[in-house]
Amino acid sequence: MKSSAALFLIFVSTLAFAQAKTDYTLNGDQVRFRVPPDWNAIMEKADGDPQAVIFQVPDPATQGTEDTASVTVKTRSLKASADFAGFMQDEFERSKGQAGYENDSANKDASIHRYYVTRGKTRYLVSDNYHLAGNVAVEVRCQRPLLDATPAAWNDAFDAACKGVVASLKR
Repeated sequence: MKSSAALFLIFVSTLAFAQAKTDYTLNGDQVRFRVPPDWNAIMEKADGDPQAVIFQVPDPATQGTEDTASVTVKTRSLKASADFAGFMQDEFERSKGQAGYENDSANKDASIHRYYVTRGKTRYLVSDNYHLAGNVAVEVRCQRPLLDATPAAWNDAFDAACKGVVASLKR
């Protein structure tokens, strides 16, 4: 009985440790970034091109719905750093093809592409940030549903955490 209890405790502590992962790398360690410990990586592709990690960000207002707040860090290898502007333009044009696309005219930060899209019946706010690491283009996409039940403080914390991920790319 003691051994099964010990195994259970090891399993639970291992699970807690796995969920607390905060440091990630892509493209053979060329791209490093950090996320909050309560974000769950729901998809990781760390080989080939492109590479990406998608995180689900817990939002109590989305419980029981199909809506979810998420952050995606995606990379693409470029032949030369001069290709970065073309990469950003391609991604910008791709975002405009999403259902319900509308540019966020209140956005005053030219380094961030902020816009609205519709997923199902829900409107989302999306922020795309771009970074160049050597010859690797990095896109950080932060998207959250615009739900009446989501407190403003949660939205502010989500936006700040997204900015933290982008800032961690530059360390």
